[in-house]
Amino acid sequence: MSGTEPAQRLPATDAPLIDDSGRVVGNPSAISRIRLDTDWKDIKQRLRLSAPSATAWLWAAALSGFMYGSNWADFLAVAASWLALWKEKTGEKWMFDAILIAMLVKRYASLFQPALESIRFFDPSAFHREFFSHFGPKDFMGMPLQGAWWILIYYAVLIFVCNIGGEELWWRGYVLPRQELAFGRSAWIIHGICWSVFHLFMQPTLWDTMRMAITGLALSFVAQRTRSTWPGIVGHSFGNLTFFLSLVSGVTSH
Repeated sequence: MSGTEPAQRLPATDAPLIDDSGRVVGNPSAISRIRLDTDWKDIKQRLRLSAPSATAWLWAAALSGFMYGSNWADFLAVAASWLALWKEKTGEKWMFDAILIAMLVKRYASLFQPALESIRFFDPSAFHREFFSHFGPKDFMGMPLQGAWWILIYYAVLIFVCNIGGEELWWRGYVLPRQELAFGRSAWIIHGICWSVFHLFMQPTLWDTMRMAITGLALSFVAQRTRSTWPGIVGHSFGNLTFFLSLVSGVTSH
């Protein structure tokens, strides 16, 4: 015998193997699958798309109520927020009062509407007014809604995938984590203001900007606190639900 052990044959399997030096050896397709799996895990982690915790879902419910707006929705928002804070066992007891104050600000901000509407950034063009006046319940962008079920499908894909999905993945998933590195705990304030400014093209008055800023601050606060993009996706969906329900009313009208 030469004293040299015969080379061990790799088992016939689709699973890749890692040798003692750390090199991946084995089936090339399996190695590719490892790379794809790793890349997707990295993407989910980078965009904060990992499965949210139970507390994050409570914040999502709170944000949904806050953005939808109504007496019962606002009550849900406060109750879910307080329950989330209780589950977090937070030592920041002032947060309970801050949640209630934020809700009161949202509900009574309209007291300043006449004064803030007098401050104009631009005069909305005829196209601007025409565009935003055709979102139901009679027509959608000039197309009659009655019986037009395809419009609901089109709008759902457009608003939930392109608008909500696109904005949340970019803003809350990508931009906010980078702003946290620069601004720390106050990043959500900077982020909320930036998101509002991003929508200036549809805010002809300071009142419109204030309403958008309240929404943006709520979105960014919850996203930063939960370190998850999912509450923003859910809350943003409820914020735009009124438009969708208006289309549903038009499509189902007789």
